[in-house]
Amino acid sequence: MMETISRRNFTTQMLGSLMAFSLVETLSRGDALARGVAPIVKHWLAEVEEISRALAEQKNKQIEWQRKLDELFARVELKDLLRDIDFERLSKTIKFPDDHEGVVATKPPRAAGLPKELSFSTFIYGLKKDRAIVPHCHRNMTSMHMPIGGELHGWHYDRLRDEPEHLIIKPTLDRALKLGEVTTISDEKDNVHWFKAISDGAFTFNIGVYGIDPAVKLGGRQFYLDPLGAEKLGDGSLRVRHLTMKEAHRLYGKSS
Repeated sequence: MMETISRRNFTTQMLGSLMAFSLVETLSRGDALARGVAPIVKHWLAEVEEISRALAEQKNKQIEWQRKLDELFARVELKDLLRDIDFERLSKTIKFPDDHEGVVATKPPRAAGLPKELSFSTFIYGLKKDRAIVPHCHRNMTSMHMPIGGELHGWHYDRLRDEPEHLIIKPTLDRALKLGEVTTISDEKDNVHWFKAISDGAFTFNIGVYGIDPAVKLGGRQFYLDPLGAEKLGDGSLRVRHLTMKEAHRLYGKSS
């Protein structure tokens, strides 16, 4: 299984552990957040850092991080964000695997007042039509996905409880997502997610905070699941089995 992502040595981890457990193409030199950053994005970066640092220092709950990111990005115009992350150029550089997503690690510019090392990491994910970011959950981390190009269908589930070889989950989202719509996961809410491209190309902007509680070893590891093969329980919840990464890509990564 995949290893924990280290925020302190992210470039090395992207080339090592991230590539190993996600099998994605990482373009670490893709400076997606262009140097000519608009004031609103500088403010956005500062706010995300404030929110994420409070989470990393365990001053806020994970669900609070989710709520605040939703509120924050409701104020950012998508067209401005696309311009400032140089999306038109960057989207053409992503290599699209045949049974999962491609990803670019971004490098937010250090505006005045921001620390050298941020408390969060940023990515852009890209998918060919009918390819998926396969169903999975996380532990000890929070994550945001925002559709920024093309069309995506999204699924979310609450993780209700763990069993030795299964998880009990309950659906919370199953629909096409709007451009600029924020979806988030944490240990506390919507811990399982899954995205599928329903247009010729689709992209999401991603923010992640890893290893929130340093006493917990897991902090970014993915646990793949089989929601379509689930046992339906009487209360609307599902008992789903764990999958290996290879199984998940075979069953969910590519569909006709």
